[in-house]
Amino acid sequence: MMTEPPPPPAASSHQTLLVLKILRVSLHVMFAFLLCFGAVLALIGSVYQVRHAALGVLSLVLGGIYLAGTVYENRRGLPATFPDLFPRPGASARYRQAARFTPAYLWLLIITLLWLGLMALDSSFTWVVFPIMFLYLHLLAPVAGVAATLVLCALAIALPLVGPAGFGLDYLLAEGLAPGYLIGPTLGALLAIVISFTYRALRADAAHQYQLAQQLRAVQAELVQQQYSAGKLEERERLAREIHDTLAQGLSSIVLVSRAAASSLQEGKADAAAAQVRVIQDSAAANLAEARRFIRDLSSPALDDSLVSALRALAASTETAQRAAGKPLTCAFILEGDEETAKALPEEVSATLVRIAQGALANVAAHAEASRAALTLSIWPNDITLDVFDNGRGFTPHSLGSATLKTSPLSDTGTGYGLTSLTERVTRIGGSLDIESTPGEGTVLTARIPLNQTSQQPPHQPLPTQEAQ
Repeated sequence: MMTEPPPPPAASSHQTLLVLKILRVSLHVMFAFLLCFGAVLALIGSVYQVRHAALGVLSLVLGGIYLAGTVYENRRGLPATFPDLFPRPGASARYRQAARFTPAYLWLLIITLLWLGLMALDSSFTWVVFPIMFLYLHLLAPVAGVAATLVLCALAIALPLVGPAGFGLDYLLAEGLAPGYLIGPTLGALLAIVISFTYRALRADAAHQYQLAQQLRAVQAELVQQQYSAGKLEERERLAREIHDTLAQGLSSIVLVSRAAASSLQEGKADAAAAQVRVIQDSAAANLAEARRFIRDLSSPALDDSLVSALRALAASTETAQRAAGKPLTCAFILEGDEETAKALPEEVSATLVRIAQGALANVAAHAEASRAALTLSIWPNDITLDVFDNGRGFTPHSLGSATLKTSPLSDTGTGYGLTSLTERVTRIGGSLDIESTPGEGTVLTARIPLNQTSQQPPHQPLPTQEAQ
């Protein structure tokens, strides 16, 4: 059964494409040379006859049809159906289905008939059969191509001997058969078969390499998309932490103090209301500066001076805001260690400690109902710890795995992200977070960060939590 050869790959290695191109060009050059060589041999050395004109016309027609077919294939590929020779927009696909007899087969048949016509006039065109063998081997299925090549080989042997322009049977019976008439076409056919199968193997290898390259590009594109999606998710989580620990906490404080100011005005306490309004103004100004810093370069909050100064200012601002909200809270900062060592900490460690302190004090202010709180920064030789203590109502801790922490939903009011945010922050730099609490006796949150392994990511430790956070 005749089948179309597989289409050449759109891209492959440069070396393979170069070899395939050289083989195609060599085939065309060989056809043109052998056709011209046969025409010259047939037309010279004898007196002009009518058959000379026929030879010239057939040679030109054969060369023109061969050239037209090769140019069309090079530009548009092999047409599957005859309507594909002149495609029309909107043509029905039913008429473009692959047919058993294609325009390529018709082209090959015409070339063969023209060659047979030339052979009937003069045996000088015997050698033109070799490039025609390559055409059959290229366009037909392997078995059909080999069979057609053997038939052409037999014709190339028989026609110069007993054909219209051959020596004739009487001459063969009298003089015998010269070995060259058998050896030449036979070797040419064998060579054509070997080269054709080599060409097919190169095409198959090129197509295989192209498929592998396409698969590799698809995998690379998928990996890029996965990395992009993971980056988007990580950036989204980071932005959520930043907003929660900065603007959301500040706005929450403003809401509480504004309610207290409204109550003071209703009770006629103008001085208290004025102090509360100043606290609101200070908090709003601080949050506005934080927002601008956040938009500008996402730098760490309140670290324009040092970690110690930032924690001390955070304790003071929390105490002022709680007093203005009508919930007095004494908040102290304690440093255990060398302040110069604290100043030399990596910026990522300092920023994380400030964020943890912000989140922990925000939880104390919102849920603990405490009268005293303390931030304790302890600097040890191998690690640094931050303890946040309050004497509030406490709670009964229960352990939750990291998966539960990361997937626990927020409350209807948008709270519930604080402990998850603190956990993610400290684990990102290789630290750990622990909470100890007893109902009625207060809570201690401890963040521990190793100073020599801040870039590592140890396994997440199960942490206690409370429903209010």
